[in-house]
Amino acid sequence: MPEANSPHPHPHPHDSGRDLDVRAIRIGAIGIGCGILFALVASFFLLRARGPVVNTPTQSFRAPAPLLQAAPQAERSQYFAEKARLTGSYGWVDRRGGIARIPVEEAMRVMAARTEQGRQDKQATAGKEAP
Repeated sequence: MPEANSPHPHPHPHDSGRDLDVRAIRIGAIGIGCGILFALVASFFLLRARGPVVNTPTQSFRAPAPLLQAAPQAERSQYFAEKARLTGSYGWVDRRGGIARIPVEEAMRVMAARTEQGRQDKQATAGKEAP
């Protein structure tokens, strides 16, 4: 035990008192490892003793293989041609509900005109309110 009058308050002259206690860390790591090992071994024996869980199916599920096309390029090009025709033409989506389809370019022009009209209306309203 170091004396109070000793120039070194710690038993070792090079020990600053802030060093890590490697022995304690090693003991802690071994304890954690032993705990994990114990949990694994206990789980193994418990699962083995109790058997499979109740909701385990008796047979594994076998799904049929997916039906893939050997050459889907032709169908893909037909699909995109149909989508291009629909997005570039006028037509009814729901005639009773009054929902129609218009070309994308036309829809963009209509939306841009509405946006511009809304800006002009706001500017005109703001101009009238200013003193």
